[in-house]
Amino acid sequence: MVSGSEHPRVTHFNDCAFVGRALVGAAARAGLTWKYVGPEAVRPAAGFRGGSHLPGELPYILRHERVALTSDVVHVHYATSVPLLQKPYIPKRPYVLHLHGTDIRRQWKAPETHDLIQRAIDGASAVYYPNLDTAEAATTARPDAVHMPIIVDTGILPAWRPSSESGSPTVLFVSRWDDSKGVENQLAVAHALRAALPQDARLLGLDWGPGAPAAAEAGVELVPRRSHDRFLDLIAGADVAVAQSSGVLATSELEAMAIGPAVLVPVPSIADDGDPAPVLTGTVDEVVEQTMDVLRDPRAASVALGGRAWVEKKHTGDRWVAELERVYRAAATR
Repeated sequence: MVSGSEHPRVTHFNDCAFVGRALVGAAARAGLTWKYVGPEAVRPAAGFRGGSHLPGELPYILRHERVALTSDVVHVHYATSVPLLQKPYIPKRPYVLHLHGTDIRRQWKAPETHDLIQRAIDGASAVYYPNLDTAEAATTARPDAVHMPIIVDTGILPAWRPSSESGSPTVLFVSRWDDSKGVENQLAVAHALRAALPQDARLLGLDWGPGAPAAAEAGVELVPRRSHDRFLDLIAGADVAVAQSSGVLATSELEAMAIGPAVLVPVPSIADDGDPAPVLTGTVDEVVEQTMDVLRDPRAASVALGGRAWVEKKHTGDRWVAELERVYRAAATR
């Protein structure tokens, strides 16, 4: 039980796209200490299998118990993480649930996982969701679910250094190559850009997702998956960033906007809440034309769009700290 003069002990458990880490960092700037247990410390890489694998899994299980013992409230990221803290040997703690996309977009709708996701939602003291395209599902599953836009920590972003200022221009595809990202449209953009750009211009993308081989065939230079810091550095060297074709902006697109490259989204429009993102949208042909325009002066295009200011206004964690602290206190004192 938390007294009126105490701050609740809070742990962010698991994470997706570094949202939890960014919120913990924002709390620290406000003088609060929220703990953080990242995804690599929540589950073994191969998942929990038990049996002969139990000795290697025991440190994770003990860590889950320690999270409960040292927290008044747990902020759980991704719905399938909730059952990890609901074992008979783990003290029960109130939790806030952060839905992150696939859990509410796909798993909640799938018969084989619906009940698991719904139980996690029902048991939460509060529920947040970051993507506007999941608003209907999230608020159907939990009518009081709150939209918290994706959180980005702009303080850790590197300085922008467009590669065209020292050599050949670079166009970077910032999302993985799979159906959830609109891979067919991504590949169409890659083919069209390779045909339109000078040969010395680089098309870069991550070697990630089932469509990666097709991207390589389209002329994209694939680079290995890397740490978050190294991925941000990759963005910082790009002149233009091509977004996913799903109709939403994810963390990588927001990070690109805040670093500097103009972000081009190869769909006619994207969801917004009345304050549309300063990105360039359009058909494949329009995106190619826009890319050519941006490459004539990447810095001028970036200034005209004003991406960083928009991200700092809408997608940083600082303005959410006070609200979350109130939610945590209410949960801990029930």
